[in-house]
Amino acid sequence: MKNSNISIRTGFLAVGIALLVGCSSPQKVKSVQLPDPQTVPKEKWSDAMHVLTAMKISGQRDVPREKAESFASTAPGNTAAAGADAAVAGVSLAAPPSGFSGGAAASASLGLMILGGSSDPSHATQVVAWVPADQASSPAEASALALAKVEEARNRVFVKGMSKLPMHVGKYPDGHSRAYASLADSYAERPIPFTDAPSPAPEFLKSAAAYGPIFIRDNQFVLDASKNGMTVSDAMLLASRNLPAWIYIYHPGQKLRNNSIPAAIFNQGEAKYFIGK
Repeated sequence: MKNSNISIRTGFLAVGIALLVGCSSPQKVKSVQLPDPQTVPKEKWSDAMHVLTAMKISGQRDVPREKAESFASTAPGNTAAAGADAAVAGVSLAAPPSGFSGGAAASASLGLMILGGSSDPSHATQVVAWVPADQASSPAEASALALAKVEEARNRVFVKGMSKLPMHVGKYPDGHSRAYASLADSYAERPIPFTDAPSPAPEFLKSAAAYGPIFIRDNQFVLDASKNGMTVSDAMLLASRNLPAWIYIYHPGQKLRNNSIPAAIFNQGEAKYFIGK
């Protein structure tokens, strides 16, 4: 895949902020529906969408590239198509631009279209590993290695303190209806373990075969961020910089009154946004 990563740094999002300041007054706009990924050729998918699909999570939609570029082209002094990613990454920082209405505008502003309930995996932060088959001899060993790598990264990044709550490893993502074998297991926080044999790794990974997707459940980024005086997105970005290339973090985005957060995939200290190609 082409590298379309963009930094989440505030300075880089300034294009989007400047573009949308002053658009908060009510206006009549034409409704725009973000396309279902199943109706879009895969070569037009964002890198983030490819990763999320490999996680076996649905419920997210890309902002079409042409719409992203329209944001960038209307920014004063900004005519470069390269500004499209920055513009859409920042669209959630103000009210809907012309051409968007209601839910469609909110969806575009976060780079996501909510299709399920609040407990749907696409609404939850996910930490996902594809452990190369040559680094583990069994699913259990691969699961333990993935969890250890996340804990190591947290120890390096969150030096002012970390949440003491435990994380768990499982076959299914946070928010999945089949994550536990029984109600008793749910109360005891014993998710169904990952037991699959190695399979062909997703195309965006360098390994030929991998154990995965393995889900590191009950991640503690919210508490970790709070203890270290940083935003949750910054916490994820910094943690990802200290994780191996085969671990990805998905953040579903968050709609706020001000400074909303776009959905993203974090990997190796870079953010991939849901902006089509």
